[in-house]
Amino acid sequence: MKHRDFVYTGEPVPKITQEDYPDFLLQYQRSILLSLVKRGLITLSQCERCIEKLENQTNRG
Repeated sequence: MKHRDFVYTGEPVPKITQEDYPDFLLQYQRSILLSLVKRGLITLSQCERCIEKLENQTNRG
């Protein structure tokens, strides 16, 4: 996945909901899990299992 930076410009931020932005929220959650792996707080296998559960929840949604 390509790394992207976002800059807040002062405009109102839309409310982000699972129904309206499921792909964004999934990627956000994945990035949090991967940062936990990088910091050594969880193992890669734990991360992969969590991502699998998140993807299943998103697909069922």
